Amino acid sequence: METEFQNAMGKSIGEVLCDIAEFLSTPYVIGKEKPVDLCTLLPELNMHEQFSFALLSEARHLGMSPAACQNFYLRACADSIGELKCRQMLALFESSEAEFAPFRARYGNHFGMTDGSYWATCLALGIDNGEIDKVLHYLRMFTVTLMEFAYMERRNPDSTYTWRYYESFRAILDELLQPAPTQTKVLSVGGSVGKREGNSYLLSLGVDIENPNPDRMAQGICINIRLKDKGGNLIVDITDKLLSIDPATTYHYGITRKITGESVASFSVTAYAEHFLKLSTPIMQHVTVNDASFRSENGNTVLSGRLQSAYDTSLRAMTLHYQFRDENDRLLGGNSEWLLDGIAAKGEIDLCARTPLTFPTAKRILYSTDFNALELVREQS
Repeated sequence: METEFQNAMGKSIGEVLCDIAEFLSTPYVIGKEKPVDLCTLLPELNMHEQFSFALLSEARHLGMSPAACQNFYLRACADSIGELKCRQMLALFESSEAEFAPFRARYGNHFGMTDGSYWATCLALGIDNGEIDKVLHYLRMFTVTLMEFAYMERRNPDSTYTWRYYESFRAILDELLQPAPTQTKVLSVGGSVGKREGNSYLLSLGVDIENPNPDRMAQGICINIRLKDKGGNLIVDITDKLLSIDPATTYHYGITRKITGESVASFSVTAYAEHFLKLSTPIMQHVTVNDASFRSENGNTVLSGRLQSAYDTSLRAMTLHYQFRDENDRLLGGNSEWLLDGIAAKGEIDLCARTPLTFPTAKRILYSTDFNALELVREQS
């Protein structure tokens, strides 16, 4: 049985048949305290079905005729896994999408760590038993044997279905070996308080939230603002959520709220990302506010401008957060504007956002936008 990729090219049909039979009939046990044979792992998750699925998928990928595919597969695998199982696998490839989909999820060449697929399960067992190297060796034997089939009789395909198994497995390993992402953090907070009217008053805050990871987008950022009076009693607990913050980016968050109760003596702000998406290039910086200006008007601060999208796809909904700063860059407060109608591809919309407070020393604004970044990925796929 061959284990080197460079020796898998150009073998005869007879040689390939022998190597397949040897591979399928060889147990592969990992684990010392609780040994597990990866070949016969589970009745519904085993190498016989995995190899059959991959071989038939490779044959389809290479454009082999149905008759040639069936004849080769039966000759190669029937003695090792039984003709009944072979006939079942052949029938699967003629079945409906509903019947085929669960097998593709278990045995297809694109898989992830937590999807319950055959190779993800093998990797999990390898991690539990401290024998990842042995699982990698089994993957190598699997892919080399299938590569023999792909390059059999001096065939030289432009691409193979099989190689994606190796790429998917390596992607999981690379992700596991990456250091854990650094959690988002609050860099600075500042704000202003309006005049009390009865038992309530307006509070405007600006919060800078950093995603320090250069290779991860932060997603599901939960913001918590706790306001307390001079006795340490909680006045209000404000929660909010951002969808995404780009890698190595500071988000300029703003909020203005009417507060009922005692005056604020102290407050705390936390920001925690629920998960991170592997990403190195910022993708959320292509909505800009052009010709931005602000003015005081009847006790309000009015932000005007034109919101311009440079994306080739529309955004279904978006939030604009903005902050007011003085000449020393001190945070004076901020607010947000929800754009529930979204913005068209390469679109432009007029902006007129009101904050019910004035900021006499404000000299400039900073802003950030928030939307579902995965919309960009889905539209491109």
